[in-house]
Amino acid sequence: MNQESMPYRHSLDLLMEESGFFVINKPSGLFTQAAPGIESVETCLRAQLTRTAQLDSKPFIGLPHRLDRGTSGALLIARNERVLKRFGEQFQSRKIGKTYMALVEGIVEQEKGEWIDYLRKVPDQPLAEIVSANADQARQAILRFERIWCNQRMSLLRITLETGRMHQIRIQAASRGHSIVGDADYGNTTLWDGIREMNWDKSFALHARQIDFRHPKTAKMTTVHAPFPEVWNIHLPDLANLLAEKERGSTIP
Repeated sequence: MNQESMPYRHSLDLLMEESGFFVINKPSGLFTQAAPGIESVETCLRAQLTRTAQLDSKPFIGLPHRLDRGTSGALLIARNERVLKRFGEQFQSRKIGKTYMALVEGIVEQEKGEWIDYLRKVPDQPLAEIVSANADQARQAILRFERIWCNQRMSLLRITLETGRMHQIRIQAASRGHSIVGDADYGNTTLWDGIREMNWDKSFALHARQIDFRHPKTAKMTTVHAPFPEVWNIHLPDLANLLAEKERGSTIP
């Protein structure tokens, strides 16, 4: 069976739909882009657009950035080459803001902080590692975090990225003893409940909650929030209230 005729399981949630771009809510466990014959955001969205709009030609799907397979949340997608170029320029100049929510193992002691490391890709493996600043191919990685909630086992962090390195949040958190729940690639052994029933692996508790960008046509600053997958409510049934209280500046017990 060729890729164009494959049956696709996913109908992707379109958070924002404009003539030049989409923002979708990517499911955890789905590749952003993959080899032919493997289901991905690219193939699912193309099939969805072809089906719903009854298009005769293949719709353009441009990916100015990606999310790891196990990460859910807001993903920006261009619908033509011009918009893809404009978004690429915004990413290159760091004008696009990305905010993530991560549920990690253990108690993160600081309420707010910054993690600075040097990372590089592990040769011949789909993994990153922390190295010294003068190591070959080392690239600086900077993120800022705020602890939203914690108990004796886990902490919920809101994270903003200053840089966009491969697996940055995952390896920076794991190297400090706070691996992301469900992220077996970086040493976590906790089952991220609800994933197995979907027959997915490589899924973990990292969600791209918010993306901020300049509208490619009007240049107006635009913010899109991605709702959490239902699995988050299994671990954090009061998640909506936790976030609302924090946004009002209240102290979370």
